[in-house]
Amino acid sequence: MTDDLKKRRNAAVLWALFFALCSLGANVAVFAAPPMQLALPWLSLAFAIVALITLAWGLWLAFTQAQIYRGKALNIVLGLVTLTLSGSMVFTFFLARKLPGTAGTPQIGQRVPDFTLTDANGQVVSLDSLFAPAPGEPQSAAPKAVLLIFYRGYW
Repeated sequence: MTDDLKKRRNAAVLWALFFALCSLGANVAVFAAPPMQLALPWLSLAFAIVALITLAWGLWLAFTQAQIYRGKALNIVLGLVTLTLSGSMVFTFFLARKLPGTAGTPQIGQRVPDFTLTDANGQVVSLDSLFAPAPGEPQSAAPKAVLLIFYRGYW
């Protein structure tokens, strides 16, 4: 048997990818609102750190013991995917802490004060004018509700 056939797979890089996917899954699970929702960002960070450590170990094995482990090119590709996932999870964890709080945001069903904005056609529109009936229509034809969508941005 030749030396190439005796080489083993580098499972550490695959485990690193698995931990990175677990980190991504913990971030996605936040949107499902599970009971322990506040622990999920920390769990995601822990999985990402474990993935990065496991990746470093796996790549060290692949490059320092190339005579034992095969698939150096595959290790690099999987390493880049793992590094991208884990790095973005760590970056998101720390960047999300800099976002402003939501204490003063309007709640669903809350009456908002009247405001005036410019619409897509350049016309000035107020909230009260949206509740008014169209010219020539009875008061009963006026809309009863207006849907406002607030995009929470930080830019």
